[in-house]
Amino acid sequence: MLRLGGAWRESWRQPLRVVPRESSGWLAPFTSRVLSTPAPPSQSKKPLFSLEKQRLLLQVVEGVHNEAGRPNATSIKALFQVPARKPFPEELHGMRFPVTSLRHEKRLGRLDPDIVAKFDAMGFVWDVGESQWNETKVALTKYKEIFGNLLVHVHYAVPSGNSQWPRELWTKRLGSVVNHLRVSKARVPPARKKWLDEMGFVWDATEANWHVNLLALETYQKVHGNLTVAKAYVVPTEDPQWPKEVWGLKLGNLVRTLRNRASGLSPHKLDALNAMGFVWKMRERGAGPSPPAQFSLEKQHQIVEILKFQRTLQPHTKFVTVPNRFIVPSEAPWPRHLQGRVVQTSKFRRAYIEGGLDPMVVNDLDGIGFVWNNHSHQWAVKIEALATYKALHGDLLVGGDFLVPDHDSRWPVYLWGKKLGAVVFDLRSGRHKLSPDQRDELDAMGFVWDAMADQWQLNLLGLQAFKALHGHLNIPRAFVVPAHDATWPEDVWALPLGNVVSAIRSGRTKPSLERLQALDKLGFVWHPLDDLWNRKMDALETYRRLHGHIKIPNAYVVPDRDAAWAPELWNMKLGLVLQKIRLASRQDRYPPHRVDQLRALGIV
Repeated sequence: MLRLGGAWRESWRQPLRVVPRESSGWLAPFTSRVLSTPAPPSQSKKPLFSLEKQRLLLQVVEGVHNEAGRPNATSIKALFQVPARKPFPEELHGMRFPVTSLRHEKRLGRLDPDIVAKFDAMGFVWDVGESQWNETKVALTKYKEIFGNLLVHVHYAVPSGNSQWPRELWTKRLGSVVNHLRVSKARVPPARKKWLDEMGFVWDATEANWHVNLLALETYQKVHGNLTVAKAYVVPTEDPQWPKEVWGLKLGNLVRTLRNRASGLSPHKLDALNAMGFVWKMRERGAGPSPPAQFSLEKQHQIVEILKFQRTLQPHTKFVTVPNRFIVPSEAPWPRHLQGRVVQTSKFRRAYIEGGLDPMVVNDLDGIGFVWNNHSHQWAVKIEALATYKALHGDLLVGGDFLVPDHDSRWPVYLWGKKLGAVVFDLRSGRHKLSPDQRDELDAMGFVWDAMADQWQLNLLGLQAFKALHGHLNIPRAFVVPAHDATWPEDVWALPLGNVVSAIRSGRTKPSLERLQALDKLGFVWHPLDDLWNRKMDALETYRRLHGHIKIPNAYVVPDRDAAWAPELWNMKLGLVLQKIRLASRQDRYPPHRVDQLRALGIV
């Protein structure tokens, strides 16, 4: 698929630079509406593009299509600038191509059928989302055909120049696409999810990769007779002794990771590794396994005594833990006979994993809440912090810089100073790394995965409230929702609504199609100057309907709360408006389509 973009410039307030032609009288309204930021077509009663305008746009796409070698599909990006050369229409040189509006008009059935047929013949992409999805389907189908599965690594990109892949897919970052699908599983449309499930799509990459990792370890053991994998070992490719899906796997790195994270592995994974004789610690780099972690019964009892005393020093917690290598302080209140003793906590936990501790010792430590699995413990602490935040604030919209306050009795002491905002950021960005149970636990407590989505709801609430109060959405850029004003929902107090609207209009914020439809339904003002003009025309038409003429006194103001007038017109200084319009019309400052409107009202 061809994708083109380009620089563009804001030109809707400036006249077009065109070559004068006698037949180009329609270009003024064209430039003011087509090549600027137009109001959404759903707000216009007439088609946005005349037949002549549609033909010009078709010429642009034909030029792009031909220069690209006539590909099967052609997609033009929103910022594409019409090149200032042949074969592109001279009238449009240097202007931004209104592809978004063109697609919108197509959805509303406002384009000429013959023109649409010519666009279709070139494979013009009307629906970008559907086009990208179809491309993804082709890529996933080809990946499965080549590799036999859909275990796509997050960094995988379709190789360039590889004849096994269609040329239009070369360099496609398929791993990123797959990762996005996994992270956004809850938002994938049912029909697409059904197709992915039927293809054998792997939603839980962590669990799927675990089976692949086990397969690699089992194969290594079969080939080499042991599991003492060297750090730099990589599974060879094109080797029939190895399953195809593990070719190129950095098995040495995997083994090192498993050893370093042993305390965070789930019981069923530990059991599987122990059953095959996994080597948890190497005696020296690249050679034989270390002996099992062993502690004499006397040492075990000493550690129990140390941990029980430590428990008395932290009565504010529900658990007890010490650093990986803990040296008992040589000072009170520690008992003298324990001072200076060393607890090798990591090794002690490994002995527990290997079943090398006395059952009574394990029972005693369970009784005081000793942390056997530090990974699980850290997760539990995060959940407790989030639950506390929600109990205090009513939601989980945690600010990025939020720190749990010190000396706040509403928070557990061991959470004081915790960078909860950073924790939330890591959870959102690493969602694909969480287990299904962890994601379910967060979902159950109302965790906000997409902070932008929640902010969107607040912005929409602010827009709805503004319209309810003012009757329109022509919001000044500097407008901020007043705080402590009972006429506004408390959630939007102090919201810089003018900035929000400006960002949407300018394109700094890019709403999804669903959100664009919600804005259209609400009556969002995409082009404030056009909206202001339309309101003036509505007011003049209303006056003529009520009074039978358009001879409006200069001091006339539309009456407030008069049912004969639309609410958005109340208090408009209509006499002054008409005076300025007449002055501007005498100076030929209006394009032809606006002159036609004024002539129909009897103003010019």
